[in-house]
Amino acid sequence: MKIWWPAYERALKSRLSIHFNHQESDLRFWQNKLFLNFLVYCLPVSFIAVVPGVFMALKDGYTFVAVIDLLALLGVAFATYSNKLSFRTRKIVIIAVFYLLAVCLINTLGYVGPGVFYLFVITILMALLFKTRYAYWSILCNTVTLLAFAAVIAFKPFNSALTNVYSPGQWIAFSSNLPFLSIVIVLLIERIFRGLQNTIESKDNLQERYKNIFQLSPLPMWLFDTETLRFLDVNEAAVRHYGYSTEEFLSMTIRQLRPVDKVLALEQIVRQNAATGNFYNDRADHIKKDGTEINVRIESSLIVLDGRKVRLVLATDITEKVKNERGLALATAKLRESENNLRAIFDSATEGFLLLDAGSNIKAFNKKGEEYIKLNSFTSDFKTGINIFDILEPGRVSYFKDSIAQVLKGAIIQYDRNYPKAGADDLWMQYTLSPVYEDDQICGVCVTGQNISNRKNYTRKIEQQNKVFRDISWMQSHLVRAPLARIMGLVSLLDSAQEHAEREEIQEYLKQSANELNDVILKITESTTKSILE
Repeated sequence: MKIWWPAYERALKSRLSIHFNHQESDLRFWQNKLFLNFLVYCLPVSFIAVVPGVFMALKDGYTFVAVIDLLALLGVAFATYSNKLSFRTRKIVIIAVFYLLAVCLINTLGYVGPGVFYLFVITILMALLFKTRYAYWSILCNTVTLLAFAAVIAFKPFNSALTNVYSPGQWIAFSSNLPFLSIVIVLLIERIFRGLQNTIESKDNLQERYKNIFQLSPLPMWLFDTETLRFLDVNEAAVRHYGYSTEEFLSMTIRQLRPVDKVLALEQIVRQNAATGNFYNDRADHIKKDGTEINVRIESSLIVLDGRKVRLVLATDITEKVKNERGLALATAKLRESENNLRAIFDSATEGFLLLDAGSNIKAFNKKGEEYIKLNSFTSDFKTGINIFDILEPGRVSYFKDSIAQVLKGAIIQYDRNYPKAGADDLWMQYTLSPVYEDDQICGVCVTGQNISNRKNYTRKIEQQNKVFRDISWMQSHLVRAPLARIMGLVSLLDSAQEHAEREEIQEYLKQSANELNDVILKITESTTKSILE
């Protein structure tokens, strides 16, 4: 039984399935498939039922019933094995055989026999195998048949098992249940089929929608078997992007898209993901048909298709993105190096820099800026984020606030400040406050501090020396000139003097004037030496 029944079933289905439409989206397909299974089981079951039925009919003297049973069996066999019948004709033959069997059995055995049951079965078969309107026609035929038997009971045109048992009224009363039950059953079957058709259409729409999503996706997508790693389906984007035709893809495995040295890692990942069923999202290297190596982002999910585990894969080419990331990383490294170099220059500058935002909070400073700002007396830590007014001397806050306000309006303010030192030259600082712009808007203040002590002290010394030179010039023009003029006059008188006494007197005056001139020269020399030493 276990051997010949599957073989019989496969042979008969293979023989008959070529005669009906294989589009599963059509309800007719499922009706034909139901009829195919009906034929597979009907003939063996009919044969099992007919053998004892014929035997008992012959034994009890119902030869006509035995003949009808055998004819019905032959009719079922003809509908099952005939090569010339269409699927629709086979259905009609079966219905006709059942009608013949039902009428004969009712006439011979009466209402309690299987004839009425066959009429009921005919209606159900019509509802299951044909359009619903044909089932209602079968109910009408059944009703006419039952009414015909009522006429037979009434007029007795021939011998019937019904004439001795029922009156026409009784027969109509008994048999009216059949059309009623038939209508109820047909309505239920119609409702079930309508729901089935809606389900089929919804399924088809859903399949079509997902098929469109798969096939019309602008990104490469494919399905592959997690056991064999063979491609099961690919979309048009994958064909365009990788260069393989659909046929070539379906003859390949996903190993052939990967570099040889990464195949083992790929197989391990597939096995792990098949076991866990987790969503996979990572980068990978792929090779196109022309040998071009590309970088892709792989996103895949595990699904069960026809009883086997497959992966639905979405591949996004990120080659340009990877190049840009590498370029960005290189640029970032260079920028970081430039920032470090700029910071080194910034910190090694001789000027102090202090950057304030619009609220006078410190945003940045260099080492010299910290050094110069510490010339002010403050107790808190000097760091970014603190307010500049928190570290200024109270007496300078008002002036600095006014200066900041002017700079935020676009002005540039510069001033010098002296920090006296006991026993040493004074420390002079020159501060410049200038606006900081961002998108043509003033967003802060840059404070620049420069040590101008050498310049200030040099200027002061120059001024002191100039005063000395002015004093020397005055002495030259006033103190030196007087004795020199006298000497020049006395020398002229000495040349013209005749008397010895007169000459001695002139020489005495010359000596006094020369000593006076010498004193003046010594004084000038002393002032000059002092100025040089200072």
